[in-house]
Amino acid sequence: MDLERRQDMSLYTTGELAKKCNVSVRTIQYYDERGILVPTDLTEGGRRLFSEKDVATLETICFLRDLDISIKDIAEILESDESKKVIELLLDEQNKNLQAEIKKKTEQLEKIKNIRSFLTSFKDGSQKTIHDISSIMEEKEKRKKMYKKIIIVGIPVEITGIVTFVIGILQGIWIPFFVTMAVYTICAVFLTNYWYKRVEYLCPECHTRFQPKKLEAFFGNHTPKTRKLTCPTCRRRIWSLEVYRKEVDA
Repeated sequence: MDLERRQDMSLYTTGELAKKCNVSVRTIQYYDERGILVPTDLTEGGRRLFSEKDVATLETICFLRDLDISIKDIAEILESDESKKVIELLLDEQNKNLQAEIKKKTEQLEKIKNIRSFLTSFKDGSQKTIHDISSIMEEKEKRKKMYKKIIIVGIPVEITGIVTFVIGILQGIWIPFFVTMAVYTICAVFLTNYWYKRVEYLCPECHTRFQPKKLEAFFGNHTPKTRKLTCPTCRRRIWSLEVYRKEVDA
């Protein structure tokens, strides 16, 4: 085949095809020997030439080999009338596997992020600290579920209070508001006790898990995950990490 025709048809030599698909020349020769990658044409000197269709075939073969499918089975798939459907199914399956792997890796990255965050609360990386972190990681979901329950109960009551207050202002009907406030107070007491009985705190200084006195717990400075409390062991008033209380599920 002359050079002009080769350029018009976008043909590749064995070396060019190997470079394009990032495989070795020997790999292409092996697939040729096994009859699953037959060159489109030969030059006058006997050099193999491959078309864009052959490029697609080689990419398909490489994909199937990555799935540990044997050369014999690949040959049968490529020769089958249903080869396209089979490959599409394999692609779908591989896509699912990759998505599952991505999810797993993402969860692992999140754990690493959490561990790094917890480590900043401690002075050392002792075995006890690592044990504390491991326990916190296990209890994190329980703590999250606890707060979800509190929100589910608390928000409707709060919304009702706002609505009845607006009705009271606009229409002068205050009984619904006062009833709601009574319910709100009862719910607040219940939810506060529910929360208090299910949390304790981890001192970053001595690693003691403790439950503070109610007044200190209720009115101490706090963030969503920490509270400034006095540790009963080291007696330091320090920002302590809120964790789910182990005894609740014991």
